[in-house]
Amino acid sequence: MEALNAAIEAAKDKGLFKGVQIPNGDPILSHLFYVDDALFVGEWSRSNLKNLARILRCFHVSSGLKVSFHKSRVFGIGATEEEITNWASILGCEAGSFPFKYLGVPVGANMNLIKNWKPIINKFHSKLSS
Repeated sequence: MEALNAAIEAAKDKGLFKGVQIPNGDPILSHLFYVDDALFVGEWSRSNLKNLARILRCFHVSSGLKVSFHKSRVFGIGATEEEITNWASILGCEAGSFPFKYLGVPVGANMNLIKNWKPIINKFHSKLSS
């Protein structure tokens, strides 16, 4: 995963992959890794997605590790379902929709609602009780 991190960082430095600027001048977010799980965040453009596909293909060729695209999803904020489906096909994966769970945490859910916190609270209770 360190090699994939280096490849993404190099692509960012060369302007080939554009992440998302976090408000208040914080760093640009482009990817998150946890063990063998990866989340890529980037500018919604065809070239950005194609370059990500190229980076992942190079990573596969150089490392022998292959992305499970059948488990992968493409999500778009402010994009139509049709557009998300078309772009997901570039990577050979499915279109995703909000909200979804990433590592057990809801993403895109309205966290002002108590019902969206219930599963997280219940998980903490079960872990703490043991």
